[in-house]
Parts: sequence; structure tokens; C-alpha cells
Amino acid sequence: MKCQEGASGGNLKGLMKEVARTLLEARERVMIFIDGSNLFHACNQIKFKIDLVKLVNVLVGDRYLVRPYYYTAFNPQKQEQIKFFHALQSKGFCVKAIPLKRRGDRFIEKGVDVALVTDLISMAFRDAYDTAILVSGDYDFIEAIRIVMSLGKRVEVAMFTHATNDELRRIADKFIPLEEFAEEIRRE
Repeated sequence: MKCQEGASGGNLKGLMKEVARTLLEARERVMIFIDGSNLFHACNQIKFKIDLVKLVNVLVGDRYLVRPYYYTAFNPQKQEQIKFFHALQSKGFCVKAIPLKRRGDRFIEKGVDVALVTDLISMAFRDAYDTAILVSGDYDFIEAIRIVMSLGKRVEVAMFTHATNDELRRIADKFIPLEEFAEEIRRE
């Protein structure tokens, strides 16, 4: 870029805005898709309390975060879950919470993986991100990852190694073992 002599303040401000906009557009755009139930169970297995905001910050690094998404099933009668979702929303998360379905005398999770896959693929198709970070170890996401990659997007999988399917780790462009960042993402 060539500097102009005698540029007025207005022209310089315009030039600086253009440079800033160009730099912002050049940064890798990242969206994070968190399988809440899968992450919850992985953390419970090792008795680990995770801070989702810290997790997002570690995963994004110096890239541009478009938005983090959190998917889960919940019991509508448990107010503490609803308060948790509101807290996440206040921190910039898009929360997709689907009520548990009754099957006989128990409740089951239905539709959560479908909601995550639908967003993952549709947002890749609409070019909403350059890299998707899937926080899950679930084998069921492999075909969705293949589709996203066929659209020219990068896919990173982040999860504790003990809770991640081997093929899921292999197919991703990058696997991020969360145990390596345990102290950075631990909830106080």
C-alpha cells in the first residue's frame, strides 16, 4: 500500500477503516458446534467441570468467532437447566435446547444430533464459516463432517480423547484433545 502525502484526516480515517475491514475479512471465520450432552457425559466420566466460555476462547484462538452453538436436550421442569441456558445466551451462545421426549416411563433425547447436523451443513452451504469446530466424540457425525469438507470447509473435532470415536478423530482436519487444555478450560 502506498502512502499519500498531504492526506486529510478524513481520507486517512477512511483508509484505516478499509484496512481494518480487509484484515477482518482475511481472518479465518470459525463457528463452534457443541454437543452438550456428549460433552457433559465425557466430563462426568472424569469428574471434570468445564467452563464453556473458556473452552470457546481456547478453541478459537486468534481466529474470528462467528458464533458458538450449544445443543442439548432438557427437562422443562428443571429450572436450573433453563437458567443455565439463559446464562449461555447472555454470553453470546446460540442455545438449541430440545425438550426430552417421554417413552413409556422414562425420558429420552431425540432430535439434538439432527439439529446440530442441520446447522453444521446448512451454514457450510451458506458460507457462514471457514472452519467448523465440533465439540463431540460421537461417531454419528462422521457423514456430516464428510459433507462439510466436500463443500471446501475445514472441520476440527475437540473432545477428551477417552470419549472420542477413533474414526471421528481420523476424519477431521484436526483433532483437539481437551485434556491438553484442562487447566485453561476448568470451571472455577
